[in-house]
Amino acid sequence: MSMKKRFLTSLQLLACLLFVLPCYSVYGSEDRPFLAGSQLPRFTLPAPDAQESLSYLGLTTTAPYTISQIDAKLVLIEILSALCPHCQANAPVLNRLYQVIQNDAALVGDVKIIGICVGNDKTQIDAFKKSFKVSFPLISDENLAIAPALKVMETPTMVLVTHSGKVLWSHSGEIKDLDGLLKDLRENLKKQ
Repeated sequence: MSMKKRFLTSLQLLACLLFVLPCYSVYGSEDRPFLAGSQLPRFTLPAPDAQESLSYLGLTTTAPYTISQIDAKLVLIEILSALCPHCQANAPVLNRLYQVIQNDAALVGDVKIIGICVGNDKTQIDAFKKSFKVSFPLISDENLAIAPALKVMETPTMVLVTHSGKVLWSHSGEIKDLDGLLKDLRENLKKQ
């Protein structure tokens, strides 16, 4: 094998490792990237790209918005990558959570879910949404404007915040206990 070919092969392997490491660094962990009681850093989300997202989030205009403009007492933010195998494994759990919330009169108006897709373009997000039948809004952070503000680069990471951005809890890694998550959502909602 020529030296040039070995170099290119090594470079390709390094690129693959750098892509996969952020996903694997938190697999199954219980890290808490945000402290309960702290304030979520302020950031702006891009304008919704679909009427369904606009309606679901209770927004009145198709302009960039903040968490405080979402019409809900609680917002569950999932920071994910459409290419991350752990985010893909987590997708059915979040879909189930979304369905439970939509069918529960005590939760449906007060709890919303959004996904912030780190480094993903519209094509990747659309493919993820279609492949995993995601019904809640997925927001592109293709240029990494939001993730660094949140100081989160590991996927998946979930953060539950109030309408004003107060952090109630956070979790890095796949959701292993949907019933426990639902119990936490209900308890936190009662306190609002």
